[in-house]
Amino acid sequence: MHQVLVSLTRIVAPIMPFLSESIYQNIVGSVGSDALPDSVHLTSWPTEELDGLNDRALQASMEVAMRVVDLARTLRSQTGIKVRQPLGRMWLAMPGPDRLVELDALLDLVRDEVNVKSIELIGDESELVDRRVKPLLPKIGRKLGAAIPAVMAAARENRFEIKPDGSVEMGGVTLAPDEVEIQATPRPGTAVAHDEGLVVVIDTELTPELRAEGDARELQRAIQDARKEAGVELDDEVAVGVEAAAAVQEALQPYLAAVEVETRSRIEFGPVPAGAGFDEVELDSGPARVGLMPGAVAP
Repeated sequence: MHQVLVSLTRIVAPIMPFLSESIYQNIVGSVGSDALPDSVHLTSWPTEELDGLNDRALQASMEVAMRVVDLARTLRSQTGIKVRQPLGRMWLAMPGPDRLVELDALLDLVRDEVNVKSIELIGDESELVDRRVKPLLPKIGRKLGAAIPAVMAAARENRFEIKPDGSVEMGGVTLAPDEVEIQATPRPGTAVAHDEGLVVVIDTELTPELRAEGDARELQRAIQDARKEAGVELDDEVAVGVEAAAAVQEALQPYLAAVEVETRSRIEFGPVPAGAGFDEVELDSGPARVGLMPGAVAP
């Protein structure tokens, strides 16, 4: 930890000169180390010290995870599904998954970021998508020359093989991942996105349970917004009024206890006072008016 803090002060010194110097003096100057200069601004860039801590395999794996999250969020936007709405399933095909480190941990991270219940790894021959490959002529035209007709014929006849590294073999040649566009057509009830051999498929069918959980998260967001607007202290418990139809109350009921814990609140269904302080919230199950009750902070 000491090495990390010292290295961090040296990294941020050019953009945060005073703060970095203060931290440096606290962790280095206070112990009187003869091995380091008296000021952080007299140190060099910590290239050698950090080189051994640079886990390039983990960095590459994290880059793949970030691409997956970006593709999934793009699909949410395209299909009009809010980020707070949980999804049931996501399928993922990626080149060389065995080359990724900490695969299970990365999938857990992706699952949380995407807000999906489960992720299933699929192969290139999955029945979930119909794939076609489009060679990018501006990139391969001069390179392949006379081989172009055979490559284009293979593309029209859908004769190709996607390799583990994302490259594509077709028409007797191998094309790099950035020399082709892999087009995937989703089956009904799904949406698909792809990027250089990486394919993300989300299940766009929302069960009543998933919709209700999404409503609960919208309610939680509305309560947190109300707390913030009222300037309530973080540790204060508040009384929250929710006016909604019986169907909305029934949908939210299984999740109320969790929402109350997350928002430090006591939720009460029923008519709410007219006037300011109560906002209209559009839930999937119907509209609701949500806000802090008069004298909301519990003694």
